Amino acid sequence: MRTKRPGWLLAFALACAVSASAVAEPWVSPGDPRLRHDLQQLSDAGLLTGPNLSWPIGWSQVARELARLDMASLQPGQRAVAQRLKARAAREMRSGDIGLTAAVSGAVDPTPLRTFESTPREEGEVTIAADWLGERFAWKLSATVVADPEDDRPVRPDGSYVAMSLGNWMLSAGYLDRWWGPGWQGSLILSNNARPVPALAIDRNESTPFDVPVLRWLGPWRFSTFMGQYESDRDYENPLMWGLRVEFRPHPTLQIGISRTAQWCGKDRPCGLDTFWDLLVGNDNRDDELTEEEEPGNQLGGFDVRWSWPGGRVPLALYGQGIGEDEAGFMPSKYLGLFGAEVWGDVAGGSWRAHVEYADTACDFLADPPEFGCAYTHSIYTSGYRYRGRVQGHSMDADGESVGLGALFIDAGGQRWEVLARNVKLNRAGVAPGHSLADGEAKVRDVAVTHERALAWGNITVLLGYADVDSAGPTGLEDGVRGLVTWSRELR
Repeated sequence: MRTKRPGWLLAFALACAVSASAVAEPWVSPGDPRLRHDLQQLSDAGLLTGPNLSWPIGWSQVARELARLDMASLQPGQRAVAQRLKARAAREMRSGDIGLTAAVSGAVDPTPLRTFESTPREEGEVTIAADWLGERFAWKLSATVVADPEDDRPVRPDGSYVAMSLGNWMLSAGYLDRWWGPGWQGSLILSNNARPVPALAIDRNESTPFDVPVLRWLGPWRFSTFMGQYESDRDYENPLMWGLRVEFRPHPTLQIGISRTAQWCGKDRPCGLDTFWDLLVGNDNRDDELTEEEEPGNQLGGFDVRWSWPGGRVPLALYGQGIGEDEAGFMPSKYLGLFGAEVWGDVAGGSWRAHVEYADTACDFLADPPEFGCAYTHSIYTSGYRYRGRVQGHSMDADGESVGLGALFIDAGGQRWEVLARNVKLNRAGVAPGHSLADGEAKVRDVAVTHERALAWGNITVLLGYADVDSAGPTGLEDGVRGLVTWSRELR
C-alpha cells in the first residue's frame, strides 16, 4: 500500500506557468470516452464504415467520410455528433505548424482499475507536448512529470512518436497507447492499463476493402503490427514484445478482430529469425524436439466480435472477447473471457450510451473451477505479461472477475456526464504469481461519477468515487473516497 503524499499540489503549482496550442495528430488515440461514443454512434448508423474495435484509429478515413455526409439528411442527434467530429478532425488534421498541448492532473487515491478512459496513474501529473503534422511525416514530443511514481520514473516520454506515411501504411516509432477489443472497462490482451512499451509499428491508414473478389466479402479491414522492448529490470533483461491484429467488417452490423501478442528474446534467450519463425507459426510448446532453452516465448492470442442492431426501438450491440493463454493444435486454448452489451439513443438534444460488461481473467474461465495461477504469467518469462509493474491486459490482472455497469450522457454542448459501478474480485484463489494488485484474495465494490466540460480557459474533468475494499492481504487499492481533477488546454 502506497504512502499518501500531496503530489497533486505540486501538479497544480506547475500548471500556473503553462500555455498551450492545438494538437494535430494522424490518429485517434485511446482514452477519450466522449470521442469514442461519437465515432461509435455514427458507425452503428452506417455513416462511418471502418472497423473501430482497436485504437489508435487513423483520422484520414474518418475525416474523408465525415466530409461526404449530407448534414441536412441526418437526424438531429447524428447532426450534433457529426459537427463535433468534423470540428475535432479539422483541428487534428491541420498541418504545417507546430502545436503545443498541456495537461495537469491532481488525484487522491487514483484507482489502478483503469478503464478505456485515460485517467492519471499517479497523484500528480503534468504533461507538456509539442507536435507537428505534415503531408507524409508527423512527430510528437511529450514529457510527463509525475509525483511519487510507482515505477520510480518521475519523467516519462509516453505519447511521443515519429511517423511516416507510405501510401496507405503508417510507419511509426514511439510510446503509443493501444487498446485492442470492444470492451469499455478492459481488454484481455492489450489495454492502456500499463504504460506504453516503446515500439516500432506498421498500421494500415484506411480500411478500404480488398479488390480481389474472393476476399471482398471481408469488407473494410485494418492491420496493425508492432515490435517493442520491455524494461531491463526483469527476469530476462529487455525482452521483446510482438503484437499483430487484423480487424474486418464483413457487414455494417458485424465487426471481427483477431489478435496475437508474444514475449520473446531478451538477454540469455534465443533471438534469431528461426526463433521468431517458430513463434509465428505456433511452434512454442516444449516437447521431445523443442527444449526449454529453445522455446521461443510466451504468447496470447484470440478473437473479439461486436454485433449491432441499430434498427430496433432501442439500438442494441452485443460484444465479446476470448483470449487464449496457451496453445493446443495450433489454436488458442485456456481462454479468458469478456462479454458485454450496449444500448444508446438521443434525448434532450444530446445523446447517451449505457453498457454492462463481464470479464473473467482465469484460464478456462467457463470450467468449474477454472484454472487459477495461469493467466498473464509464464514458466520462463516469470515477470509475466506486465510492463513497469502493471499488467498489459485487463487491469484486474490474473484470476479476476468483474461485473460493471456504466452510462454516459453527452449534452448538446458536448459536455459529458458518466457513472460507472463495478464489483470486482481480485486474485480469487490467492495463487496468481506476481499479481500487480493483490497478494491474496480481494473484493472491490467501486462507484465513480465523472463530469467533463470545455471552458474558455481549458477542458476540465472531475471525478468523484468511492471504493469498498475487502482483502486478505496487501492490495494496490485504497478504501474510501477518491477523486481527481484534470485540466487540459488546446489553443490555436
